[in-house]
Amino acid sequence: MNMLLSQIAKQINARKVTTDASFKRLSTDTRTLQPGDLFVALVGPNFNGHEFIAQAQQKGAVGALVSEEIDTDLAQLVVADTRIGLAELARLRRQQMSGLWLAVTGSSGKTTVKEMLGHIFAEAGSVEVTQGNLNNDIGVPLTIWNMQAQDVDYRVLELGANHAGEIAYTCRIGLPQIAILNNAQDAHLSGFGSQRGVVETKGEIISSLSASGQAVLNMDETSFDYWSTLAGEREIWSFSLANTQARVYAKDLQVRADASDFVLQVDAQSVAVHLPLSGQHNVANALAAAAAASAAGLSLAQISRGLANCEAYKGRLVRHQLANDVLVIDDTYNANPASVRAAIDVLAQQAGTRCLILGDLRELGDASRSLHEGLGSYAAQAGIEYLIGVGSRVAAAVSQFALEEGRYPVAVASQDEVSPYLQGLPQQQLSCLVKGSRSSRMERVVELLLQKDQ
Repeated sequence: MNMLLSQIAKQINARKVTTDASFKRLSTDTRTLQPGDLFVALVGPNFNGHEFIAQAQQKGAVGALVSEEIDTDLAQLVVADTRIGLAELARLRRQQMSGLWLAVTGSSGKTTVKEMLGHIFAEAGSVEVTQGNLNNDIGVPLTIWNMQAQDVDYRVLELGANHAGEIAYTCRIGLPQIAILNNAQDAHLSGFGSQRGVVETKGEIISSLSASGQAVLNMDETSFDYWSTLAGEREIWSFSLANTQARVYAKDLQVRADASDFVLQVDAQSVAVHLPLSGQHNVANALAAAAAASAAGLSLAQISRGLANCEAYKGRLVRHQLANDVLVIDDTYNANPASVRAAIDVLAQQAGTRCLILGDLRELGDASRSLHEGLGSYAAQAGIEYLIGVGSRVAAAVSQFALEEGRYPVAVASQDEVSPYLQGLPQQQLSCLVKGSRSSRMERVVELLLQKDQ
């Protein structure tokens, strides 16, 4: 749906419109900008989008949202703050859009839950979900604006945060009717200050619901009671891996190296589910998605079919079988201590020799060393034979891993050093799991191993 700058100027408290222009999409990045887009000139500590307005015009932008008027013939919508202006544009757009809106947050698993819901809702109607990981105070407004305006039955937003108040901010824009809180773990501790800060910030998704909203909460989390209090009189859909007091839980669970089967119980009804994803944590993700879909009114048959159609998302336990009988499991998208432990559990289920290739975990604050040490101990106790640590922080995990008899650790400085070391390991039935924080760029290890296999 195209809109005129003059139409929206008053609604977002714009100071000025230099000349009018019609646009459909928003873009904050000239590298991905498409002809006809409105370029949003964001300003941050290390960048100023106003410096790229000429480039945006060359790429076909029809106008720019700016906080300082530029000497150009490109149409400009002048606001006090382009970040807030972007949010106001998205909120205006959201109020004009159809469909049932859901939002999911959590320290881990939120992208997987979002993708699962995409498959489930496809069994019942049309659906749009957040693309990639556009889940912060910039990505959420862009996602909403660039979605189809009408004729969509279900919309699923992914909400991330690295500081208090961010989820409340994006909820005011997205206005979810069903909120899914998957978990709260040791992630972004440097931004939240403590584990309690993580719990409270994730809880903002519940407090932001309207009185008629529904909350999907993980009963296996120690913060469940606190989140339930935040929900107040709103309807709660609790889920659990095994707690039969939850409204949604799993029975007869069988977790294998590459898939899981279980009976999904939702209130008084049940259905068999085949989930083509590895790991007990992915069963928990599936239960979160099933609870949200139940809140949305879908049948158990639709939920079961949707979960059966799921596939591993890029960088999340994607399996690559190499020609030399080596299995590489790519779980490099991101990492926090809890998600690393879940990945280790998956690796431990593989037959043969197991090697964990672990990069640094970032944003853990003062607890960084002890948390890395804990991961080294966890891997050793899980029976993992080899650990390759890439980076300076993960050296603490390597040292702790070495304390267990029969374990073989090594520390390397870069991703390029991993492949030569692997060549010295027993190749027959060798399984390698690669993981680390996004900033550790552990996907480079996977790329090098796959290139070598060609």
